[in-house]
Amino acid sequence: MNNKELVFSTIKKSSKHLTAYDILDKIQKTRKIQPMTIYRALDSLMKEDRIHKSNQNKTYILCKHSHKENHNTAIAVCKKCGDSDEIKTGFLTNLLKKSSNQKYDFNNFSLEVLTQCKGCK
Repeated sequence: MNNKELVFSTIKKSSKHLTAYDILDKIQKTRKIQPMTIYRALDSLMKEDRIHKSNQNKTYILCKHSHKENHNTAIAVCKKCGDSDEIKTGFLTNLLKKSSNQKYDFNNFSLEVLTQCKGCK
């Protein structure tokens, strides 16, 4: 298995969202690999829209949607526990496209929503 697929498999098998160094630690148990190799694989997987990165908690999340052009991403992040998940963007996409603001192109966007998960309420 090549490095990119190994990184993807590690994310897919995990029960929680992982940081780059979490991924590195898991893979280094069975294979010698450098941090830059992990980051290159993560960048490639993000460009392919197979994963997304939460900038709020620096974790990587599997993409749950079909891979098509103009794929918009929205991630909900719990302010208390840090759990995060990709959420559907259809409503947001339609709302933003109807905006009278002509300065921005809302055909392709990424958004993080800080909220509170039901488990922390």
